[in-house]
Amino acid sequence: MKSRVMNAPKQQLLIYGFDDETTDKFKAVAERMKTELSVLPPESAAEQVGFLAGFAGFSAKADKSASDPRQCVIFSCMDGKKLSRTVDDMRANGLGGIPLKAAVTSVNQKMTLSELMDELEKEHRIMHKGEDK
Repeated sequence: MKSRVMNAPKQQLLIYGFDDETTDKFKAVAERMKTELSVLPPESAAEQVGFLAGFAGFSAKADKSASDPRQCVIFSCMDGKKLSRTVDDMRANGLGGIPLKAAVTSVNQKMTLSELMDELEKEHRIMHKGEDK
């Protein structure tokens, strides 16, 4: 059975924790890909991914003082081809070394952004275990 993301809003690229120069690079990528860019403010760390991506059924719940020092990129409502082309464009424009990237799924849309980043860090460590030697 295929997992579906319910009440999908528009296609977008959500970014968190990046400086102005890097954000400008993301703006250029989003423009070329004809995708909306959402620059998430620091207090977004405690919000659910579904809320941040604009999915129906989610509302603001977070502690507005919460923030997270990590950086993350989230792809929302992109099919495989579009996601692949977007990642390729990111790499070609100096945005290739970002380890915390995810597409919104029916599971992670219920996580807070910080929980998603925790999960992505765990996955990244497992996938790259032993490469440091």
